[in-house]
Amino acid sequence: MRSRLTTLVASLLLATPAHAHDYWLEFQPLQPTAGSELALSLWVGEDFVAESEKKFEKTRFSALRHLTIAADENLLPSAIDGAAPIHRMKLESPGGHLLVVERSPVHIRLRARKFNRYLEHEGLSHVLEQRRDTVEHHWPGQERYSRHLKAFVQVGTQADGVSTRVLGQRIEIVPDRDLAALKPGDKLGVVVLFDGKPLPGLQVEAFIRQSAATRGQKATSDAAGRVEFTIDGSGAWLVRTLHMQRCVGCIGADWESFWAGYSFAVR
Repeated sequence: MRSRLTTLVASLLLATPAHAHDYWLEFQPLQPTAGSELALSLWVGEDFVAESEKKFEKTRFSALRHLTIAADENLLPSAIDGAAPIHRMKLESPGGHLLVVERSPVHIRLRARKFNRYLEHEGLSHVLEQRRDTVEHHWPGQERYSRHLKAFVQVGTQADGVSTRVLGQRIEIVPDRDLAALKPGDKLGVVVLFDGKPLPGLQVEAFIRQSAATRGQKATSDAAGRVEFTIDGSGAWLVRTLHMQRCVGCIGADWESFWAGYSFAVR
């Protein structure tokens, strides 16, 4: 019995991702009307399963923006340090509302085995191969990472193209169709850009949450940086990805990662 229990615990530990540190934006209500108040929150967890809500920290946010067809508003001056949700606002106009968060780079150090499992979980085989080639896979992983997040909110039925805007984020997920018209059963293509150029060979995931249950899809970006998913239900959605490369000239980091997330709702 003790032997079987030890084996079970070990298998569960191996099946668990190295560490839950994915971030994404959420908003309530999912289907706001013009003039209603929107609460924007920041969550941390894994596979669109939330573990904890993050507070707004002025020292950690390099951007907090609200874009519409007519304006690009900087929300940082009005954001309240320590607030959770991170921001509350009134959506005055119908159409698309794109909310953007940029988080400043942070350093992390993980034990060798934990870092290697994390690379496997995220589909970063090229990084793991480089570590093995240089015998680094026996060393702790030292990483600098940054967050580049979007949330699209639709008010009414007027589609205006706001959801497909290219903003120039370091890493950016861009839908190839307006999310305002997205319905269950549709196909959604997204392109991943890094420094403004398509990023091929990247693992990209799409998750849907319905009644507190989540399910996901996984794809690899083609030469044009594009992947396609099936919108298999209504509810809250998240498309997310992660790119990692050597951190050249960095102090205290061997690798630099760039996390992107794009959340939206399908009616």
